[in-house]
Amino acid sequence: MARLLSLFVIIATWTGFAQAQVSEPVVTGHAETRLVAEYDAAKPGETITLALMQTLEDHWHVYWQNPGDSGLPLNLAWDLPDGFEAGAIQYPLPHRLPLGPLVNYGHEGSPVFLIDITVPETATPGTVAGIAVDAEWLICADICVPEQARLALELPIAESRGEPTGGYAIEIGRVRRALPREPVFETVYFDHPRGPVLRIAGGPEGEYDFFPYTPAATEPSAEVVKIAEDGVVLLGLKSGFAYQAKAPETLAGVLVVETPTRRRGYEIFAPKVEPREPLPAALTPDSAGGGGGEAPGGASTEASGGNAPSEGALPQASDGAPLFGVTLLFAFLGGVILNVMPCVFPIVFLKAAGFAAVAKEHRSVVRLHGVLYTVGVLAAFAGLAILLLVLRQGGEQLGWGFHLQSPIAIAVFAGVLFLVGLNLFGMFEVGSSVQGLGDNLAKSGGAAGAFFTGLLAVAVAAPCIGPMLGGAVGLALSRSAVEGVLIFLMIGLGLAFPYLLLSLVPTAARLLPRPGPWMVTLRQLFAFAMFATVIWLVWVLSIQAGPPGVLRLGLGLLALSFGAWLFGRAQRGQSGIMGRIVALAAVGLAIWPLSQITTAESSGASFKSLGEVETAEWSPAALEALREEGRPVFVDFTAAWCITCQVNKRTVLDTARVREAFAANDVVYMVADWTNRDDDITAALEELGRAGVPVYLYYAPGAESPVMLPQLLTVPGVLSVFVDD
Repeated sequence: MARLLSLFVIIATWTGFAQAQVSEPVVTGHAETRLVAEYDAAKPGETITLALMQTLEDHWHVYWQNPGDSGLPLNLAWDLPDGFEAGAIQYPLPHRLPLGPLVNYGHEGSPVFLIDITVPETATPGTVAGIAVDAEWLICADICVPEQARLALELPIAESRGEPTGGYAIEIGRVRRALPREPVFETVYFDHPRGPVLRIAGGPEGEYDFFPYTPAATEPSAEVVKIAEDGVVLLGLKSGFAYQAKAPETLAGVLVVETPTRRRGYEIFAPKVEPREPLPAALTPDSAGGGGGEAPGGASTEASGGNAPSEGALPQASDGAPLFGVTLLFAFLGGVILNVMPCVFPIVFLKAAGFAAVAKEHRSVVRLHGVLYTVGVLAAFAGLAILLLVLRQGGEQLGWGFHLQSPIAIAVFAGVLFLVGLNLFGMFEVGSSVQGLGDNLAKSGGAAGAFFTGLLAVAVAAPCIGPMLGGAVGLALSRSAVEGVLIFLMIGLGLAFPYLLLSLVPTAARLLPRPGPWMVTLRQLFAFAMFATVIWLVWVLSIQAGPPGVLRLGLGLLALSFGAWLFGRAQRGQSGIMGRIVALAAVGLAIWPLSQITTAESSGASFKSLGEVETAEWSPAALEALREEGRPVFVDFTAAWCITCQVNKRTVLDTARVREAFAANDVVYMVADWTNRDDDITAALEELGRAGVPVYLYYAPGAESPVMLPQLLTVPGVLSVFVDD
């Protein structure tokens, strides 16, 4: 009996010991993730492989290290004992994942990511190392959802490497064998007007595809022209904006060769060389796609139409001018995407409250609210666009978002949002007796609010230009007035489209929740989102107008709150006509301190320092001087009123990894602050084909032109610009 008990203890101990090398699975919205060690013990001074294993829901995907047209790669923040070091993520072979006009690089099914952990010589055998990692990833299907998990395991330290961790070790071995390998064939590339042409001599048979390591080195959604002859394969790729800014000396990435029975990847570093003879005519920009070849993934190169643009780029006609019809399409898509930008968060809360309020109404009322919101958005876009175009025609140096460069406009928006918050709290009501809209509108109780919300969405949110909008807005300011207004209207239609669809389509409208007492609580909670936005606007005003401006805004808000309180009492029958008159007088009184707000002479930049990184204020002369010295420069075109700019700064630029990379590469961080009007910055944005912020540029030493980064930054994306230095 004692022997059986001892055997049971040994088996139980061994089982628990082995399980320590596998973390508890973490189930998030659309994925199950676990961390696994290849062996059940590690030896000091050696490396052990860990695997982050995921099981994704059907039709959902995560992203490769270069996500393609959109997306974010896996991000791991390790918590390791002293002396332990984690290597780079080893990604499985990527796949092309089309999404409308875009193409992303990513993984579906059950991707496995390998990471080598180096154990220090000083590790003591017989001890246990606690290893944890905070993993973050973006998972997408028709929508994208950021997910995260903290994974932890215990790794015993032993005199020799342990035994394989069951079936997990077999899977890790299979994944390792499928990683990109060193090629046994020769690769070089030619710099061609359309983009890089990859030459593979002596490669294996099969269908070829290429995935560059550097984001925007090539256009993911463009056709790949393949020409094969006498054992040599030419892959004609379309250049992305990173390549256009600076053709690299070496084109690095993964070449995937696929046959009906297997898919194999090769890590290639193709040097740039001059072709010994003219390249085939099928690779030229005008005839690319006419060679009858086949693009990776089965897409024929005979397909016509413009390629999907990179961040901010627009499709080009044969004469080099942007295609206007395609520009309108991208303006619409950019407007749709604008709904998930940080700029629009306050309006999202406001619209959610509006939909909750009409959930109990007849279908006709729901439709009316959606239409009125759309009309409000379009009216605001048309009004701002016409005003901007007229002022520019008169010689004013203004860009999109110019109204938020006015301290008075900032103060007015703060006052309006403050009143909206008080309205959501129930201090007073609006829209229940609006004249001139007809009886049905009057009975809807909030139809005027739907139109007003559309106006407010554009006034506060539109100045932060999102993905796919940079080039469209820049083009709108350079075309005729009619074409410019049409582009802005398409952006507005895209911004309003999700809400319009929800209100017009009966099946979509079923998503609206059932009315109930919870609606009052929800409406009041959304009021806090309005007040949070007011706090942000006060911060912006403190930069623009200094303490005197904040004081005047505070006095104005005090008068507005007093007027709202009196107006609410009058609506509830607690005061007569005199109460309404005094309420209107209080609102009028609030106008005086708001109108006295002016730009402070000493207003500073919204963000001037990255700690130990050398920081400079942007000017054309200062930038030119640094470039003549051969210094690498990162230019941040920003504004305090641009929420996307502030999110990028807090989550990417002002992180330890980016600051350390800037310092290690002797990069000067240069800030072009557009919070207040600056004609030099406006002119610089126009030269870049942009009309608003954020814009991020990296000038490598000796480069003729900069690399333009996407408007939504990621840490790997910023770090990638140093690859070719």
